[in-house]
Amino acid sequence: MPQDSIYYAIGRISLIEANAINSAKLERLLQASTTQEARRILNEYGWPDGDNDEKNALKHVQNACKLILELTTDVEMVKLFLFKNDVTNLKIILKASALKTQPELLSPNGTIDPEDLKIAAEEKQYDIFPEELQAAIKEIEETIIQDNVNPMYIDILLDKAYMSYVFNKLPKKHKLLHKYFTTMADTTNYAMAIRSMHLGKPYEFLKNMLLPGGTITESNWQKAYDEPEYLPLLMQAYGGKLYQSAIAAFMDDAKIASFQKTADDSLLELFFPYKSSIDKDERLIGHLLMRDREAQAIRLILAGKENGFSKEIIQERLRELYV
Repeated sequence: MPQDSIYYAIGRISLIEANAINSAKLERLLQASTTQEARRILNEYGWPDGDNDEKNALKHVQNACKLILELTTDVEMVKLFLFKNDVTNLKIILKASALKTQPELLSPNGTIDPEDLKIAAEEKQYDIFPEELQAAIKEIEETIIQDNVNPMYIDILLDKAYMSYVFNKLPKKHKLLHKYFTTMADTTNYAMAIRSMHLGKPYEFLKNMLLPGGTITESNWQKAYDEPEYLPLLMQAYGGKLYQSAIAAFMDDAKIASFQKTADDSLLELFFPYKSSIDKDERLIGHLLMRDREAQAIRLILAGKENGFSKEIIQERLRELYV
């Protein structure tokens, strides 16, 4: 149950974050000679101790989600972030339905029980979702019936529906969250635009993928796409680091992944000024993002070591940490 004291909430969070996985702890994991050694070190850090790395990572984030829902004074704000996990689960379920397989590794970290999601999909009853998602699901279901579904099509429709829902639901008072989601829309759209450009696709191909809610209008995307040298300029407002990364991705499609990494880091950095806040709910969202970023890093390190990648290769793919 949520409670009404932000001071109590942040006090609890501050104590927990004293044991967060920081860059020094990650470096020790990177130095581990084997996956087994890395797992042993993780046990020292208090990481979940199951027999499945992916489930352990989900459990790590799940613990944070439960805690924040217990502590927050603004549960609807928290649920906007957690709802993305519901959408990810829905993608997995609908793709499995299209392929006539069983969905696997559903996240327990959304706002809807994964079993309820599976039942809804089986019975074609999606009233547990907001209207924005229901419309997208109906369109996807129709393509599944026609046996003509593309997994990327499922991702695009649900991502667009999620962003529409967020901006319809998000109160104007949450200026930081508006900035977070508009930045996410703009940078995701830029990555899709650059990828489409390198593939030689027409603008209509990109137009169908653009996420709503960004600061860059659809007409500005079209103008820049028609004269591609102007595309990186759309990212100039987000600062030199992201702009330089946007230019690199424009010049070389192999740099798109690096741009996406820089964009992800810029989203996390929006919450850095709240690290020492004692009275802002944004501090709790920062904690959620911190735990999620830790889980991403651990997944990457363990998978990299399991597949024999060098420390340097793994390290260059790691996102920035919150602590």
